[in-house]
Amino acid sequence: MLAGIARLKPTEPFPDEMFIRIFEIEDGVERTQYIETLRNTARQLKRVTEFNNIYKSFVLDYAQRQRQKGSKTAFTDQPLELVCGEWTANDLGVRTIRYDKNAMPMTLQACSHPILPVEILKNVDTATERITLAYFKSAAWQQITVDRNVCANTNKIVDALSQFGIEVTSDNAKNLVRYISDCVGLNPKTLEPKKSINRLGWVGSLFTPYTEDIRYEGDPDYEVIFRNIRQEGSFDAWKELCASLRENIPLRMMMAASFASVLLEPLRVLPFVLHVWGTTGTCKTVALMVAMSIWGNPKLGGLVKTMNMTRNAIMRNAAFLCSIPFAGDELQTIKDKWQGNFDQLIYQITEGVDRGRAKAYGGVDETRTWKNSFLFTGEEPITKANSGGGSKNRVIEIAIDGPLVDDGHYVSSVVQGNYGFAGRAFVEYLQETETAKLTERYRELFEEICVLDTTDKQAMAMSCLLLADELAVSLFWPSETPLAIEQVKQYLQSAKDVDVAGRAFQSVLNWAAKNPVRFEDPKAPDSPNKGEVWGKIDGDVLILNKDVLLDFLDRNGFDYTAVSKKWAERDLIRRNSQGKMVHQTKVYGIKSSYIKLVLPPDDDETDQDGFVMVDMEQMELPFD
Repeated sequence: MLAGIARLKPTEPFPDEMFIRIFEIEDGVERTQYIETLRNTARQLKRVTEFNNIYKSFVLDYAQRQRQKGSKTAFTDQPLELVCGEWTANDLGVRTIRYDKNAMPMTLQACSHPILPVEILKNVDTATERITLAYFKSAAWQQITVDRNVCANTNKIVDALSQFGIEVTSDNAKNLVRYISDCVGLNPKTLEPKKSINRLGWVGSLFTPYTEDIRYEGDPDYEVIFRNIRQEGSFDAWKELCASLRENIPLRMMMAASFASVLLEPLRVLPFVLHVWGTTGTCKTVALMVAMSIWGNPKLGGLVKTMNMTRNAIMRNAAFLCSIPFAGDELQTIKDKWQGNFDQLIYQITEGVDRGRAKAYGGVDETRTWKNSFLFTGEEPITKANSGGGSKNRVIEIAIDGPLVDDGHYVSSVVQGNYGFAGRAFVEYLQETETAKLTERYRELFEEICVLDTTDKQAMAMSCLLLADELAVSLFWPSETPLAIEQVKQYLQSAKDVDVAGRAFQSVLNWAAKNPVRFEDPKAPDSPNKGEVWGKIDGDVLILNKDVLLDFLDRNGFDYTAVSKKWAERDLIRRNSQGKMVHQTKVYGIKSSYIKLVLPPDDDETDQDGFVMVDMEQMELPFD
């Protein structure tokens, strides 16, 4: 070949075989010597520039043809075979030959051991992708799943993969990124993205984890919950036990609230809270385990959570459960974290949306959402006298004064050995039933409850709970009668209970009634008031020092601006001549800012001091 090039005529082209021979030489030193010999011969022919140009073009063309030809991975016991383009992928690792600007070949290594992508998962909620890599280390094939953007960034791929023993450094990271990208791009059918999800609950008409069409790919932090959503033991044994337990109305309502959790999404109902409270020893925890045995293993720390967790943990767990109920035991254990008032907790969990969080590298994390019921137990109510109307609206509270089950130890052992069947059967029934039919029955119950003295939100939650009980009875306990509105109406908050402005006004009146001396003239003879003066009572008007009133409302959790506006709308505040609610007037000779509240008239047959008014002429006396 070398002798042939020396005999070339000035106009005769260089033969292709001469350049092909370059790529057939495996030894790098021998290949370089061969190229330089050709170049020296071309120089003697005064054709070196022509040789260099043709050589570069030939190298680029050859490299392109190699990519199109497409090599295949050839790892021993590989999970699958992929076309890998220009890469040589065998038990010695992954490498390729590239050519520098002088068309000189050089070997580039992507990884020193076998590695290849084997699966792509596409999240049905966010449309983001994750990729599963299989790699051979420590005499075994192993797998790791990472975000797709990790395998597209040389810095991220080093941080994410090196900690699992994959040999990737800042030197070969760029090549590994290119190799993985080539494998994905050259194998669109083999690596077609599969649907995945990182939470439980409804996905359109499907429900995880009861569907095989969607791959679960969640955070390891929730692996305990996910593993416990399963069936175990005997469905008949579970139904037989629950049939006797359901004679207790509060426990039955807990079960209904658990079933109702999966109705919220199809019925488009907001999340709600069912809180059962009472003294210790009433088997509240066991009742909660019974309610959660509908879905899986109700052991503590699994589906039944102790409430000793952070605010963020509560929201993250709710978002993971999504449609399956959140069960929290002993709510009072986090009382101090919420300053003794659970209003903010109630608002956050029943809104069904977590707050947004910024990412460290820019942008905002996906906003977590959920649509499930919340089952809490505790030793005291979850709402207080000064709780906001919104929090009372979203909670159904049940006070118990006796045990919910007779033998807590026996019930606990049975439900921890037999569980998970009812939830799956209930979901499958919902999937087979037209949503319009469920909605129609829900609206019927809602309208019946709205006739009572309650609010729309209370009616929504209770209607959903009653519908869930109806469906559970028809599916699992057909000999029972569904819960009736008469049986549960006592647990509904009345419109008056939810009315914050009304409760605040009554609290002010009660406070004033407990401190009548503060409204007496301290300068009057024999006056009992030897201390502060808060105002005075003038006929049907309670005149209160503004600062004193604001301090009282603030200490009791009421917002003056909010409640005073409602008081004015109900004519409970007397305005001044300019239409303002604050009067600049004198009380016992001292001018200051006062609020004038209109006292309500008596609503019973009592006089102004509380004594019963009796018509003596109409009264039959036992003596003459």
